[in-house]
Amino acid sequence: MRSQFLTLLCILTFISCGLGLFDSVVSFFRTDAVAETSYVKRKLTPEEERNKPKQYFEDRAATGAQPMPGDPEEIRLLAIAQFFYSLLTLIGAILMFRLRRIGFWIYLAGVTVGIVLPVALAGFGALNTSFGVFFSLIFAGLYWLNLKDMH
Repeated sequence: MRSQFLTLLCILTFISCGLGLFDSVVSFFRTDAVAETSYVKRKLTPEEERNKPKQYFEDRAATGAQPMPGDPEEIRLLAIAQFFYSLLTLIGAILMFRLRRIGFWIYLAGVTVGIVLPVALAGFGALNTSFGVFFSLIFAGLYWLNLKDMH
């Protein structure tokens, strides 16, 4: 039987990986639009903010979460790295959700890919845009605490 904590970890991973896969596909196929995205600092009232229509690329830059590089080739390489990282960690989470221990090792492989592949493809500057992968290390530790529940 799967614990509620493991279920919660898996669901959070599903959401994160789904967004990561979507983001990487959009970044890969709309590289020029992503490269032109600049940080937009807004001074809107909360009411104006609610009523203003949102645009994907503009909102992504305005969150301040991760500054995207302006070089389209580097964006494309980072999108490839993010895709494989998200795909492997998603597969691992699905297997762990099904209480398969091999899922933990696939998840760890995905985290390793998420750290190593951006550096291999785009250099050490890519670590700025892959900071979210480091949260996966925390999740890996939390998944490790649940290994005893898996077979």
